[in-house]
Amino acid sequence: MAWFTRNLRDSETGRISGKEIWLRARSAFAVVLSVGVLVGGAAVVSDRVDTAWTEFRTAEDYIGEGVSPVEVEIPKGAALSAIADILVENGVIKTAKAFDREAAANPDSKNISYGRYNLKTELPAKLALSMLLDPANLVRNWMTLTEGQRLDVQVQQMSKATGIPAKEFDAVLKKWKKLGLPKWAKKSADGFLFPDTYELPQEPKAAGVIKLATDQFKKVIKELDFADAAKELGVTPHQAVVIASIIEKEVFRDEDRAKVARVIYNRLEKGMTLGMDSTAIYASWREGLEKTDLYLDSPYNTRVNKGLPPTPINSPGKATLEAAVNPADGDWLYFVTVDLESGETEFSADEAGFLDSKAKFQAWCAESKENQKLCEV
Repeated sequence: MAWFTRNLRDSETGRISGKEIWLRARSAFAVVLSVGVLVGGAAVVSDRVDTAWTEFRTAEDYIGEGVSPVEVEIPKGAALSAIADILVENGVIKTAKAFDREAAANPDSKNISYGRYNLKTELPAKLALSMLLDPANLVRNWMTLTEGQRLDVQVQQMSKATGIPAKEFDAVLKKWKKLGLPKWAKKSADGFLFPDTYELPQEPKAAGVIKLATDQFKKVIKELDFADAAKELGVTPHQAVVIASIIEKEVFRDEDRAKVARVIYNRLEKGMTLGMDSTAIYASWREGLEKTDLYLDSPYNTRVNKGLPPTPINSPGKATLEAAVNPADGDWLYFVTVDLESGETEFSADEAGFLDSKAKFQAWCAESKENQKLCEV
């Protein structure tokens, strides 16, 4: 306080002057008041500038993180100006002007892919642009062809996934020789539409969708060296696919695939009928029977006829194709699944072993009503 009390004493009396104190206090207050007015004025001006900027920005752009989810389709070849209009129409951005400004400032904006996007309504233009450039926001269409399905079932799966009528797939498959299948493919596309999950194009066509599955088949058999492996076993690649299709329907557990393959090769070598129920079921379906006739005289029924069916009875997966050309070592001629819930399967080299396993299966069926129902299927 030295500055305030300096020279306050009266020059004549030597005492502190009250008048002088008042004059100096009033001056100090005036200074403080002036500073306060300046600071307050600056705050008011700053607030008004912020308000004006916000009003200017929100006049043509939204602020925040968006409101409601919305799916927007960007057509193939759409210009940035057209994309801006689409976003405005769908309530994603407020004005095309705001989007045009952000797009002009971002060199990556030209990389926006066509397709359907998961966006939000009332997005800032900059955020909307960022979401369009993020592949994670693209709506992807998937199709799954499950293992061990007949070709007609796969057609239904493709039709359901794409919305394309089944008859369009049938028309393509009818000209199966034009599908680019391996040269050793015979008679039809049965067994050659590889079971897998595929990402569909934005505008799928029947021929293109089928090509996804046939191309994947060719890729897988190349990875497995399938044709050469089949030749070493004394069968054609087509016959190996037929064998794989039977294994796919007969096996419950992965560890049994190669064993069942060995049973098939052993029986073929001995000139025995394969005796596979899966082929009898398929033959009955081809004949349009409501119930399976285990003794139907059909080239597909291996319970009646020796050798392999003329074509695959379904489309086998990779593990089964691999097992078909890499059978386990063994002298088995029979196999019986003795527990339908666990898939436990017994293998034997003679009829006595087969009958013993069959008795175990029958005993399992008799254990409960639930088991009986499973055995009747």
